[in-house]
Amino acid sequence: MPLNLKTTLSIFLAAVLFFTVAFSVAQASFLDIIMALVAINPLEVDVTVPAEVEINKTFKVEATVRNKGDDRIENATAQIVLPEGLVLVQKDSVRNMNVIQAKSAKTVSWSVKGESVGEYIISVLASGELRGDIVSADETAKTTLKAKSLPQGRPFHALQLFLETLQRWLQ
Repeated sequence: MPLNLKTTLSIFLAAVLFFTVAFSVAQASFLDIIMALVAINPLEVDVTVPAEVEINKTFKVEATVRNKGDDRIENATAQIVLPEGLVLVQKDSVRNMNVIQAKSAKTVSWSVKGESVGEYIISVLASGELRGDIVSADETAKTTLKAKSLPQGRPFHALQLFLETLQRWLQ
């Protein structure tokens, strides 16, 4: 039995109304969830590394872990994650910070050494307990390892020119 124009139009308008309400409720719920997650996780990490480092030289990676919330974070730790080509001078990649009070920060550091020339991304993962729940944050920083530069001065400059010429000739 074919539907008349009035019935078809009524069904269409009801469907549009239903989907409009359903999507606006879903958007509000999704937005509420995101805002709740942001409010629950007050942990933030800032990672500092030198922009450039000579190969085989030790450099410092610093992480400042902030608690932006109103409650203290307990059992706080920070862990460094290094790509292949970078190694820790000390073997322990995890730093314990114990308690980070509300609206405060703690800074930890690691000594790192580069084995190969190139660009590297270093990550630090921080975590802790907030009222029995686990909160975490991570951040990355980029550093570039470059070849050792030869000492400056006339004899060294001549040697550097000779080595560069030899390298071009061998290619």
